Amino acid sequence: MTDPAHPVTGDLAPTEDDASSVVDLQAEGVRLLELARSGDRGRAVRSVMRQPGQNAILLAFPAGGGLPGHDAPGPASLLCLSGSVVLAAGEDEWRLPAGSAHVIPPVRHEVRAEVDSVCLLTVSLPLPADPPGTVS
Repeated sequence: MTDPAHPVTGDLAPTEDDASSVVDLQAEGVRLLELARSGDRGRAVRSVMRQPGQNAILLAFPAGGGLPGHDAPGPASLLCLSGSVVLAAGEDEWRLPAGSAHVIPPVRHEVRAEVDSVCLLTVSLPLPADPPGTVS
């Protein structure tokens, strides 16, 4: 699914989950990590919360898995909930053990899991323009 408010595509695209639901990130992280271990992509992904201008994505990586080099669709941050990952951009690398976070640089970057890991990615997206004739 792609819409102008949420231009993220592929396996990071938002789902149609109920926006009013409370999400148990720990339980969902365990479930996604099991999926990631059994798959061949090195990750499992679920958009867990979204609203205009923001998307929160849960990422699960088995040891050695991750996200290959890519560009961010907008300002973003990565919070490591469990395990340990490395965020790398060019010559720079940041090790994120469980409980740590880092701003994702606005350049091509990648994420590698040192051990089985679960992270929360938050992405700021452009808000859709107001239709003509509306007052903000």
